[in-house]
Amino acid sequence: MMGPIAAAESVVFKAFNFSGRAPRSEYWWWGLVYAVILGGLAWLDFSDVISGAPTDQPEVGYSAIVFAILCVIPNFAVTVRRLHDSGRSGFWTLISAVPIIGPFWFLFLMCLPSERDDNIYGPPFRRTGGRSGNAKGAGRADPMQGYAILDRLKEEPSEEMIAARKQEVRDYYRSRVLQNPSKA
Repeated sequence: MMGPIAAAESVVFKAFNFSGRAPRSEYWWWGLVYAVILGGLAWLDFSDVISGAPTDQPEVGYSAIVFAILCVIPNFAVTVRRLHDSGRSGFWTLISAVPIIGPFWFLFLMCLPSERDDNIYGPPFRRTGGRSGNAKGAGRADPMQGYAILDRLKEEPSEEMIAARKQEVRDYYRSRVLQNPSKA
């Protein structure tokens, strides 16, 4: 699990990175850090207006607005990476534009757990403080990892798997070839 400082650091340094994956902890910790900073800046911007004290400066500051504009792309990037982590395309961000149900569905998508294994967007985040993957990758995604299933083809099937396959073939043969299961 990622903490708030690590999440903010990850979002800032991956601000323009729309590939890869972001775990739930990164997304939600960043959301909390963003909300606290934005709320604090908005409070500072409007504190003079609320207090009614005369100042030489303009009545409304713009730091909260500037911060929100600067965070549009990093927020979008971490959202796309969060969707990738649950195995979905970044285009699912558009679901929030659907009236009434869209924002609720978007919130549901953001709460989904991560896919445990590698998916087409890369390896999952591991709690040990890094990305999974082979040792030769050293933290980088291996483009051939999608073909890892081919390595498992050489494994010998267990007796239960062989029996299940034989039964499946028998059932298929009876239902499709014989067309009459009572004669078999």
